[in-house]
Amino acid sequence: MREARILPAVLASVACLLLQPGPAAGAETPPKATSTLGTAKTVMPGLLKPGEYAWHPELSPKGPIVMIVSLPEQLAYVYRNGVIIGASTVSTGKKGHETPTGVFTILQKNADHYSNIYNNAPMPYMQRLTWSGVALHAGKLPGYPASHGCVRMPYEFAQLLFGETKTGLTVVVSDEKVSPNTVAHPGLVAPVDTKGALATDLPRTGEFAWQPELAPEGPVTILITNEDRRIRVFRAGIEIGHAPFTLIDPERRFKLHVLTKLESSAEDPVSPASGKPIPRWLMVSGEEATTVTADDILAVIRVAPEFLRKAEPVVVPGTTMVITQPASTSSTTTTSKQDFTVMTGEK
Repeated sequence: MREARILPAVLASVACLLLQPGPAAGAETPPKATSTLGTAKTVMPGLLKPGEYAWHPELSPKGPIVMIVSLPEQLAYVYRNGVIIGASTVSTGKKGHETPTGVFTILQKNADHYSNIYNNAPMPYMQRLTWSGVALHAGKLPGYPASHGCVRMPYEFAQLLFGETKTGLTVVVSDEKVSPNTVAHPGLVAPVDTKGALATDLPRTGEFAWQPELAPEGPVTILITNEDRRIRVFRAGIEIGHAPFTLIDPERRFKLHVLTKLESSAEDPVSPASGKPIPRWLMVSGEEATTVTADDILAVIRVAPEFLRKAEPVVVPGTTMVITQPASTSSTTTTSKQDFTVMTGEK
């Protein structure tokens, strides 16, 4: 995923809808006629044909879910606790209405949704990614990008996915073929090194702020931006803490990595110092060679230990960590020319 095209819905917290439920909202059964129904298959995702999908939630019954949409492949992948449980063909935005790439969270769900932007068009099993109109939903799949920016899915797959998700879930939209893998490391906010030994106290790197009372609950996202050397922690889209960091090698540049903390399991490595499992994270990055891996980044970052100790309790399974080179901005609009926007300012 190219950093220059990362768009903002990592932590959107504004609540003014631009897509309003139409008159049929609330009906028990969303309409099927406007969608490709879908055909369940057991083949590998790369062999799926338009309208086909695979769904096996029993492979990983519980844990945080991460969805990855690959624009060049026109495929969506669903992982639960690091295990792939589903895949589907999709139809994304056509030329002039391209689906934005970036890291998003599900902001709203509505099984029987209608658009007030596109002639009251039905959007069955809608899961909103941005307040400006981009969403996951059931629709027609002609075998190529054909939407106005949304991610269309087969009706049956959209229904199954809708039943397993909740707001705050991470969705990564990539313009590259993605390579998810599971990594085990301290998760940045645990006082152990990558081998599980207790880390020595690090020197203070400057003043930090920690105000978890600003957002007592909600999904947590950690944003690490190398350009301004800042770590920011958000809960429910509200910044609850920030701190500077230093690097052993100040010349390092970061490539985008998205990590989601997984629930612990009996197979997790255990720290010999604490006797507790070392956290595992599902990492998503492009296939292209990276300047530095996520493990490398977490090994060379130095943060005030007081901040790490305060932040550790909020980093629960499902927490998303976004690591990127550009600094965040507070711009109220987003274009392809902007590097990174933490929070949408759309009204």
